[in-house]
Amino acid sequence: MTALTSASWTLTVLDTIRTGKKKWVFGTLLLAATDTYPDGGVPLPVIGQFGFAVRMDALIFFGVDAAAGTVAEYHTRWDKTNHKMLIFEEEAAAAGGPLLEADTSEVPGARTWNFLAIGS
Repeated sequence: MTALTSASWTLTVLDTIRTGKKKWVFGTLLLAATDTYPDGGVPLPVIGQFGFAVRMDALIFFGVDAAAGTVAEYHTRWDKTNHKMLIFEEEAAAAGGPLLEADTSEVPGARTWNFLAIGS
């Protein structure tokens, strides 16, 4: 299977709020359904698609909706240095313990995350 890339996302900006020089952007990120988790995280769309011209200071994911039949639950984190979404999953104790980063055979499936991004 092919690994997920930044092109695997559909990003929708729902609202933008300006506070001084900062922007707060609310939206959704829809992940493609069939590709596998790449080593080191899923590359995210460029910051311009989030509505920023200079930089993105924070990115928070919340309120995930999974496609029907998708049973795995994930914890996500933004890797600011590499601009990727890191996905962690609960593992059985025999497999190494809780909340390990997903491996490259994992297919997260179709999911939509809400996000809040702050930047300029």
